[in-house]
Amino acid sequence: MKEMSWFSSLQIVFTPRVRRLSRNLLFGFLLLWGILPAITQAELWSGTAISGMRDVAMAPNGRIWLTGKNGTVWKSDNIYASSLTAIEGSGFNRLAVDPDGVVWAVKSNGGLWKFAAGSWLETAVNEMEDVAIAPDGKVWLVGKNGTIWFSDGQGQQLNRIESSGFSRISAGPDGVVWVVKSDGTLWKFAANSWTQATVSGIEDVAVASDGLIWLTGKNGILWNSLDGGVTFSQDNEVSGLENIAAGRRGAWAVGFDGTLWHKFFSPQF
Repeated sequence: MKEMSWFSSLQIVFTPRVRRLSRNLLFGFLLLWGILPAITQAELWSGTAISGMRDVAMAPNGRIWLTGKNGTVWKSDNIYASSLTAIEGSGFNRLAVDPDGVVWAVKSNGGLWKFAAGSWLETAVNEMEDVAIAPDGKVWLVGKNGTIWFSDGQGQQLNRIESSGFSRISAGPDGVVWVVKSDGTLWKFAANSWTQATVSGIEDVAVASDGLIWLTGKNGILWNSLDGGVTFSQDNEVSGLENIAAGRRGAWAVGFDGTLWHKFFSPQF
């Protein structure tokens, strides 16, 4: 494995400390005056110096995993992704991380692999397009033919959901699964039935463990929903985003140009 860093060692150590100190002072002042409960504890979307990426996934510990446009796989060394470590392997496209930290990845040829204990294991599953992991560890997949599958057996035995035409998938809490069709429509699968959402032109979807839903549009515009997909609000802070991942600490996204962006929630002390 090799390490890739985009900042000087001084910046990597010094910048987070300055940010933590500034936040401590700010939040101490806000708590003193009783203002903190009235404001949102979220940063603006910020671009990183990382480029050449294709997909991003968040692990339970807040660190991220990435696939490069050339099919390589990387993991961040901290929650800020100030440096990355390359993972041996090639040809990977989409990926997700389960509650135990096991990485599930789909290769460009449709094969499903998982990375655990420092090595890759090829599963018997093939002809897949996308992968998502539910909070309960269930593996959800989209086939290259647009069908939806899930597995309770570590990806070895699949069960098919009545479906067609899908391209992207994300699994949220309470067994709810959100899926994007190739035509840009967004659908919810819950209680064994499908419901179409009132949005269109969607490229990718990500659902955090608390149920917050993020969408990227085919035009690169970002949307989110705080009410379980009943309504969606446009996020005007950033544009040009293609693939997105969400977790309890915030969200990460990859732009059409391969750049990496993030938005943190709550103070990152």
